Amino acid sequence: MNPRKEATYRTLSLIAAVIFVLPCVFLVFPIFDINPDDLWQMDSLMEFICAYKNTAILAIVGVLIQIVIALPAGYAIARIPSPKAQTFFLLTCVFFLLLPQQALMLPQYLVLMNIGWLDSLEGLLIMTAFQPWMILLFWFDGASNWVLFRKIYAPIVRPYVMIAAFLSIAESWNLLEQPMTFLQSKEKYPLSMILMQLSTDNAELKNVLCLLFAIPLMILFGTMVKKIIDT
Repeated sequence: MNPRKEATYRTLSLIAAVIFVLPCVFLVFPIFDINPDDLWQMDSLMEFICAYKNTAILAIVGVLIQIVIALPAGYAIARIPSPKAQTFFLLTCVFFLLLPQQALMLPQYLVLMNIGWLDSLEGLLIMTAFQPWMILLFWFDGASNWVLFRKIYAPIVRPYVMIAAFLSIAESWNLLEQPMTFLQSKEKYPLSMILMQLSTDNAELKNVLCLLFAIPLMILFGTMVKKIIDT
């Protein structure tokens, strides 16, 4: 690469990185001005811990359920002998992938209400279990049996599976519309809803809690990037 072009590329990359990191810096600075008594109020602290637990359950259990469903589904689609039938199932996944989530809220709400799982983390997990993009990720051509899939395909796509897992966890970590629709009990709220309902009168406290909300995803992202690079 031309040295001048390389220098320009590095400069633009640095500027983009600074712009990306800048909002996080504004979350860190208010920590030094916060009163510890405001941070460790028992009612707020217990709410935050409970919400953290709910968010962790949604993220960790959710990604495991999604992989358990998507992996055999993608493998089954790949083994369909008829190209037309295989195309039909792939296009169905694409259709559901493009379908707005808001269009599914009402039928999902009615289903959960009828089976008695409304206002429960279990119901929320079930309603987010089907991820069409993950099925498409696990769909492949050429692996004619499970041995080839396990010994050849799986090692090749491991970095992509890790990325998919991170994206799934990040999506579950930031869920807002589904909890607002399906949950009524405050003790079952995830962090996203607790942060949304925090008063803006204490901006420093809200910034600190937002930082604590983002730290696990930042650590997970850094860990996965390191493992992908080392692969």
